[in-house]
Amino acid sequence: MTGSPYLFPAALHPLSQASPFLKVREGQSPFGIAVRYQERAPGGPEPAWCETGHSVFILSGRIRYVFDAGSVEAGPGDMLHIPAGREHRHKPSVVGAELVKYFLTEFA
Repeated sequence: MTGSPYLFPAALHPLSQASPFLKVREGQSPFGIAVRYQERAPGGPEPAWCETGHSVFILSGRIRYVFDAGSVEAGPGDMLHIPAGREHRHKPSVVGAELVKYFLTEFA
């Protein structure tokens, strides 16, 4: 389906360097959802709090999400859903020395 709103050809959405520790490939659907592939490297400054909702699928590496009430770690094959809002605000960080590769969606 050429020009399909369901398809995000990788060549049209290059992997870009968002920071020294984060690479992002993103497609915005006409349905109001962002589909994003990310590579997060260990190290770097602590990120700011994020209040955006995400559904996340981890491909490789381990990631920790810190919330006001605690934290959760996820690894390859794990899925997370973080609702939007201040009560679910979170900060991601890499656990260990391995690059974390993951997909996430969020409402644009």
